[in-house]
Amino acid sequence: MTRVFIWNCQLPRVPSAWREQLHDSGTYISGALFTLGWWFFIDGMVMARTTDASVKFGFEDWIPGLLCTLGMMITNSIDLSLLREDSFGYGGSGLAGKAKLTLFIGIALIAGGLAGSVTILTIKYLVPQVDAGVLYIGFSNVIQTVLILLSSIMLWLVHNSDYDNQYNFVLN
Repeated sequence: MTRVFIWNCQLPRVPSAWREQLHDSGTYISGALFTLGWWFFIDGMVMARTTDASVKFGFEDWIPGLLCTLGMMITNSIDLSLLREDSFGYGGSGLAGKAKLTLFIGIALIAGGLAGSVTILTIKYLVPQVDAGVLYIGFSNVIQTVLILLSSIMLWLVHNSDYDNQYNFVLN
């Protein structure tokens, strides 16, 4: 069993012959989820521009997707080995604490983007009780943030397995 998270959640060990294929396919699936999320957003934006919708697309509709994308980049730039360092002394570099703070900021950005998209859906589309066709425009924003969240989780799990790869980034 391999320990994936800092709170020691265990996943089954993958045979070494499958690790490279799992790593590559997980990266591709994560990229496909990310692309699909932005595709739903752009589809909702195009639909809002081409239909006679009572609700218009504004800058506030872009913010949740941008926050989730920034949070995904921050979260997946941290190597898991940096989080496991347990030097709590005053003479240490404090790299583990900085990595944990950076990870928290990334996760907070993703959660804030998801909460923002649900808030926009509720305030702009559900409370005024718009048509079902226009309601898709609001749901496209929520679908986008959920798919970016799933993409970030998948990329985190795949890149922080026991497989040594060239995609790990290290904070300095």
